[in-house]
Amino acid sequence: MKNIISEIILLDKPVSSVNDIGHPWDLVANISAIFNDIPSSFKDFEHVIINDNNGPVIIGKNAIIEPFTILNGPLFIGEDCLIKSHSKIANSIINHHCKISGEIHSSIFQPYSNKAHHGFLGHSFVGSWVNLGAGTTTSNLKNNYSNVSVKWNGELIDTGYIFFGSIIGDHVKLVGNGKLNVAPCIGKQFCQLSFFHAYFDYFRCY
Repeated sequence: MKNIISEIILLDKPVSSVNDIGHPWDLVANISAIFNDIPSSFKDFEHVIINDNNGPVIIGKNAIIEPFTILNGPLFIGEDCLIKSHSKIANSIINHHCKISGEIHSSIFQPYSNKAHHGFLGHSFVGSWVNLGAGTTTSNLKNNYSNVSVKWNGELIDTGYIFFGSIIGDHVKLVGNGKLNVAPCIGKQFCQLSFFHAYFDYFRCY
């Protein structure tokens, strides 16, 4: 997937061919289809609301779900993940060894990535070994409700969707209170912890 994501993991399993999954925005838009014919699998967690009326909820071995969390299916939480208190997560895939907090909707996390503080992440794809600083928030809808376009391999592509957030590559580290415009593609060579919040003004939506 371009040159910022090394491997695609879904439901804690590698995807055999990256070419089979299309663009990341197609993958994000069709998360629910990945759960076809998969039943819910989870144990009860104290003071946690788990709703699988709209799709299965699958929680892996040794995952920790802290109290006062709301989980809405379809949803996959992989092995050894930590979901922190007061999180609200829906229609997402969080692969193994991730630490998550805040509001997550229609997003995919590759393994070993952290969003351990408040903030909203919607319709986004997050690579492996990513760290999103406290308060990091994505925009996933343009204010004129038109389709989101993405600069991809030098070409401006109409995604065909009005909702799309960010593509965040492997090993990216974002500062606290980072605000991401619609549809940035961020690789590790562009964004490190020492960058200023204002840097994100240079990412434009199309």
